[in-house]
Amino acid sequence: MRARSHLIVIAFFALLAILSTYPLIARFSTHVIGDSKLDNYEYVWKMWWFPHALTSGLSPFTIPTLYFPYGYSLAYGEITPLHTVFMTPFTLLFGEIVSYNLSVIGSTILTGWLTFLLARRWYLRLEGEFTPRLIPLAALFAGAAFAFSLYRQHRLAGHLPLLDTQWLALSIFAFDRWLAQRRLRDAALTAAAVSLSALSSWYYAFMLLLLLPVYTAAYGLNWRGLLTDGRTWRSLLIAAAIVGVLCLPFLLPYLQVAGEGAATIPVEDAAFWAASPTDYLVPNPLHPLWGTLVRPVIWPFPSPMITEFLTSIGLATLVLGLYGSRRTRGKSWRALKWLIAAAFVLSLGPYLTLSRLPLGIPLPDLLLREMLPAADGIRSWGRFSVFVMLGFSLLGGAGLLLAVGSAGARLPGRRAQIAAAGVVALMLFESWTGPTPTVRVEPRLVDLWLAEQPSAAPIMEFPLSAALSGPGMYYTRFHGKPVTYGYGTYLPLLYVERHPALLGFPDGASIDQLVEWGVQYVLVTVNALDYEGFTLQDVTAQPRLEFVIRLGEVEVYTIR
Repeated sequence: MRARSHLIVIAFFALLAILSTYPLIARFSTHVIGDSKLDNYEYVWKMWWFPHALTSGLSPFTIPTLYFPYGYSLAYGEITPLHTVFMTPFTLLFGEIVSYNLSVIGSTILTGWLTFLLARRWYLRLEGEFTPRLIPLAALFAGAAFAFSLYRQHRLAGHLPLLDTQWLALSIFAFDRWLAQRRLRDAALTAAAVSLSALSSWYYAFMLLLLLPVYTAAYGLNWRGLLTDGRTWRSLLIAAAIVGVLCLPFLLPYLQVAGEGAATIPVEDAAFWAASPTDYLVPNPLHPLWGTLVRPVIWPFPSPMITEFLTSIGLATLVLGLYGSRRTRGKSWRALKWLIAAAFVLSLGPYLTLSRLPLGIPLPDLLLREMLPAADGIRSWGRFSVFVMLGFSLLGGAGLLLAVGSAGARLPGRRAQIAAAGVVALMLFESWTGPTPTVRVEPRLVDLWLAEQPSAAPIMEFPLSAALSGPGMYYTRFHGKPVTYGYGTYLPLLYVERHPALLGFPDGASIDQLVEWGVQYVLVTVNALDYEGFTLQDVTAQPRLEFVIRLGEVEVYTIR
């Protein structure tokens, strides 16, 4: 494949990425994707924090002014070094908002392109009655189906580490080549791809650790020949060296947090955040035309739907993928199908649920939590669905190639190409989630006011949902005060476990805790009280709190 052809494919995915996220391109330096301020703010803050810490001579991993007076470890959540560290030059040149948005758009382009390359390599080996000119279109289908899958689409609003799905496609591409030829360069590329996956999200490192052995077992190797081949052991040494050098420095903070017993997720939480079989089968629940009709299948409750459960494969990709599964043969395809099956089972969590209704049937994840280190720290097993989506994207492209190719035997070549292009367009329309919302990244009025106050005493914010949040982290950049809270995968659970008195705010016990920490200002975010156990009237009735000022939706109190 010539360089010009690569550039055309990259330009295709770049255009789709820009169009699908419009109007972000027109607000690239001021806004991020999302209809609210959530995890998007957390990762914008982290992308600012690392360069700031490194250029200020501070430790980037431990921050004493967050979760004061105990100190905050970034390992309470995703450090995502690929963005926070390796994007530092872009952050220093253009600022953290542009750097964040480049990461989002870039991950979509790379996911499409690398999946295209993987699909094209496999489709060239397919047997069937089709013209070779259909292969690029089928590979474009696979790349677009994965790059614009619902798994990725809803994560554009803030799950930055999980957007780097391009390294998963590269891992399969390189590992499959190594299994076929056992070249050292393929071992090095596999190790680099796995490392980049880990440096994006430790979730992906854990998934690859479980799924690549499944892929290997299903590939159909001569195990005696594999184990007696010197290239195997040289490849393992090279891979271990690459992964160790790239990943170990960033793994150490997590080992420290795990040693404190702070990286364990209760099994009830792990079961709640798991996928349901029905999640895969429904049409796109975010589609403007039919989304409201199918949403109750995956979220049968009156409260707003939690987007973590959006793992729909899409009808076009599902149907073509099932057809492709029947028609494809060979070691790589067999290994891929076993990988999909394993990822599907693992995505269901420790106990089976059906449309969020628990059935209480234990699943393999429950055993893995007991057997594997770090498995009890996995909150969302449903994220294994990313490999189901990757697999069905590849099978769907193969199904398109074989189906249209068979029809093309009776049609002129041009009509077969038009039919294939029409299916690609149909799949993209089905994956559409409507206009992309964006939110401005900026401080609140209260943050600017706090920055002007001379006191260096710590502050606290209520409700806890406002404090233990991505925006709560980001705003510290502007007011510069110590805060007695933080955010991350593990900290919200630990926080209420360690400081239960704060759950009773504004009662006396909660005020006593704040006094013990030396808190001066207490912020109350008024528009976040709808689902809380206290009202603004309860706050004003607390005699130990004195009203100072209201700025926007935040009221400021001092402790008497």
